[in-house]
Amino acid sequence: MKKWFVGLMLVILVFCLTITKSLYVEWGELFIIIGALSLVSVIFLKNENKNLKLLGTSAIIGFIFFWIFGVADLIIDHYLYFLPNGMEDGTPLTLGLKLEEYSDDLFIGSIISTSIVLVVTFVLTKILSFASAKTV
Repeated sequence: MKKWFVGLMLVILVFCLTITKSLYVEWGELFIIIGALSLVSVIFLKNENKNLKLLGTSAIIGFIFFWIFGVADLIIDHYLYFLPNGMEDGTPLTLGLKLEEYSDDLFIGSIISTSIVLVVTFVLTKILSFASAKTV
């Protein structure tokens, strides 16, 4: 059940990134990625009681997966919306040049994503563990 839900969540994330037309990862897409990664992190770590493992796994999910989905968004947007059409004023950017140009933004976004996913995962797992302990 857990893997099925996570897979569905990631498919929805890629769909949301596909329908948002932008040149690079913008704030709206950043929030979409952070929300999906936070849900995935909470679902995976809901029953974890070790705070260090919880925070380490959340940090990895927030940092690495933001890079993966940020680069995926750049590739999707490049091939769906921003291929050269011959009407450019100058040379259009290739995919490699776009990735190089926005690598700093992706790094900053991954730091923001990591921080928010850490906080959200920690808070939600504490709330869920408190709520489950209270019902027992």
